[in-house]
Amino acid sequence: MDSVIKGSHYIFTRPMLAAWASCCILFGISIGFVGVSQGWIRLGSDTNPDKAHAGKEHSGSKDEHSASQAVVERIMASKAAQECINNPEDWKRVPYFWPPIGETRKTAFVPDTVLGHEKLSVEPVIFMNRDRKSFVVLVHLGKNLNGHEGIVHGGVQATLFDEITARPAFWNLPRNIGFTATLKVNYRRPVVVDQVLVFRTQLLSLDGRKAQVAAQLEDTRGNLLSDAEALYVSPKEYESLPDHSAEIAKAENTYPGSF
Repeated sequence: MDSVIKGSHYIFTRPMLAAWASCCILFGISIGFVGVSQGWIRLGSDTNPDKAHAGKEHSGSKDEHSASQAVVERIMASKAAQECINNPEDWKRVPYFWPPIGETRKTAFVPDTVLGHEKLSVEPVIFMNRDRKSFVVLVHLGKNLNGHEGIVHGGVQATLFDEITARPAFWNLPRNIGFTATLKVNYRRPVVVDQVLVFRTQLLSLDGRKAQVAAQLEDTRGNLLSDAEALYVSPKEYESLPDHSAEIAKAENTYPGSF
């Protein structure tokens, strides 16, 4: 005869309790499998945040990785990229993110937030002119950076202008450091998502601690979409700051070729 357990209102037999416990265990296991498949639960952990950060651009599904590879191929096949590649005496590729993702950029806005699938799809491809005053930057912007449907948000353009005009400024300012003082953007045409875009930026003037820079955003057919001017200023106490010239030289040597 089965044992009987009496509560204040209910009577339970041991088989009933065993069945109830089995159901709870099976329910817990099912929730665990769902959690793992949906990414709510992670088996094990990568305690190295740099390693996780370095893989951010290519994280996600195989389809996303394939899409990223296709974007890189589109960028490198564009007329603007080919003009730079075919003129190594005047143009040299340098990394866009420096230091590289995973070293000291754990919380930097663009690589941590803007870079990703259907956003800033891959790390921008950047070419530097031998005078170190002009740069060509190629990007691909996805649908998750919309303002109006299918149109790149104006604030995203402003962010990228701020990023990209910094290149000729930093390469030429004292100790290769400066801060944005002013940035003016003129929006000429809507920028449609899911296309390769070309930023061209150049140093207009250098006056002590001040660098005036201009930039244009074009599609691959050369149509002007927007343009900007920026003023960068080195701190007054720049002489007491670390000299970043060695880091600049290291960035220039990341890819083959030299002037």
